[in-house]
Amino acid sequence: MKYVAFFLCGVLFLMTLASAGVAQVRLNEILADPGTDWNGDGTVDSKLDEWIEIANIGTSAIDLANYRLSDASAGTTFRFALSGTLDPGQVRVYFGSDAVAWQAANGVGQLGFSLNNAGDSVFLYEVDGAEANVADSRTYAAAEVLDDRSNGRNPSGSGDWVIFDGLNPYKGAQPPVATGCAPTPGSTAACPTATQASTWGRVKSLYRS
Repeated sequence: MKYVAFFLCGVLFLMTLASAGVAQVRLNEILADPGTDWNGDGTVDSKLDEWIEIANIGTSAIDLANYRLSDASAGTTFRFALSGTLDPGQVRVYFGSDAVAWQAANGVGQLGFSLNNAGDSVFLYEVDGAEANVADSRTYAAAEVLDDRSNGRNPSGSGDWVIFDGLNPYKGAQPPVATGCAPTPGSTAACPTATQASTWGRVKSLYRS
């Protein structure tokens, strides 16, 4: 019986840890083709005004010191090292200008995030010693980021990836769906559930007996 009791105590301990939750950082929104002065420096710049947003979907604050951002061409060479603390439910945006400043300070080429307008992959790495593990990633197509469109999760942190096309409406039929909402760098998106473009014939077919 003592072994059973020991086993049950162990299970209860693990359940307690699980219920407490573990902070988790995710990619949340990406804008790769800026046509607006997103970083607020007074100039529209294709490199400096790109941005990547992350979110903490966990239940406790997390230290970002071991996290890195990169695109497909840089891989584990990395484009930017994160720092500071991210609270539960909080989002944080990093602009291309932030990446350029970090690159200059670390003596590497000042390419910013180097997000490709024709499509690219963005990686959030968690570094553990010599290992770099992918904590999250997102591959986007050109239509998702064209001229001030962003692609992001709806709802923030946990939802499906959609297009925030309020500044440049997307009329295509390829997924992800468009929302009609504007990009929201640095703040939690408050956007209605996305809808998929359709035709009248397709809508009528849903109600045929």
